[in-house]
Amino acid sequence: MEMATGRKLKGIHVFLMLAAFFGVMFAVNGVFVYMALTSFSGVSVDDSYKKGLNYNQEISRLSEQQARGWQTGLTVDTMTDNRISVILSVLDQEGQSLEGLKAVLLVRRPARSDQDRQVVLTRSGSQFKADMQLASPGQWDLAVQITGGGYETPYRMEKRIWVK
Repeated sequence: MEMATGRKLKGIHVFLMLAAFFGVMFAVNGVFVYMALTSFSGVSVDDSYKKGLNYNQEISRLSEQQARGWQTGLTVDTMTDNRISVILSVLDQEGQSLEGLKAVLLVRRPARSDQDRQVVLTRSGSQFKADMQLASPGQWDLAVQITGGGYETPYRMEKRIWVK
């Protein structure tokens, strides 16, 4: 067989083309395997089996939390440079501010834990506030834990946000 340039296609040419093709395929697949093994493990919840066993206790904890009658609100304002402002309001059944509460905010990424951080919310009147800069844009989970108010079990609430 003769190529368009006038040279003949020999067996060594075919071999080199096949070797180059499969070499590129193996290199790309190697990169994909490396990325898959060194990135997200697929585990989104530690000890999911134990959490599943405690499902009924979690339902009863939520029922007890709702029985308090607290009126809570979590507002998050996103600003430039991955900055957020978090405002938490906690009122009792009659709409009065509760005294003696402490609020802690856990900020975490849904698929990784290396950027997690915990922030103590500061009280400002009847609200708790915090301003912070997140490590990067994207999805974030906010988990608030409120202690005090005459209860041993902390009050918990969660919210997922998207930072551009």
